[in-house]
Amino acid sequence: MGKEISTGLRYILLVHFILGIIIGVVFLFFPEQYCLLFGIVINDHGMYRLIGAASLALGFSSYLAYKKNDWDVVKLFVQMELVWLVGANVGMIWWLTTNGPIMAWVIEIMFIIFLGAFLLFYFQEKK
Repeated sequence: MGKEISTGLRYILLVHFILGIIIGVVFLFFPEQYCLLFGIVINDHGMYRLIGAASLALGFSSYLAYKKNDWDVVKLFVQMELVWLVGANVGMIWWLTTNGPIMAWVIEIMFIIFLGAFLLFYFQEKK
């Protein structure tokens, strides 16, 4: 057995799991109702449902990592999250600076926080 992961990383994985499941269910099953709350007109339900499916998958992967305690195993999940979050942040900022709805900044801020947390723990655990 390798190095155990920190309590902080376990906490981030658990929070990511919970939010990923909530966001995933909302976007997969109720995208129109969610968007109507913020005045967003949906032209393509498929895009939102795909985001929901991805959120469920990533959230569930955080749960799998949370259940493990070995950094050598969890590191793969964290690396996957880093790749996803860098791409998600680039895409969200691009969208928000061109014509995205102001409410989407809530999700972008969440992405930025998770990117920072996963980066911090990645370099901390790597030592």
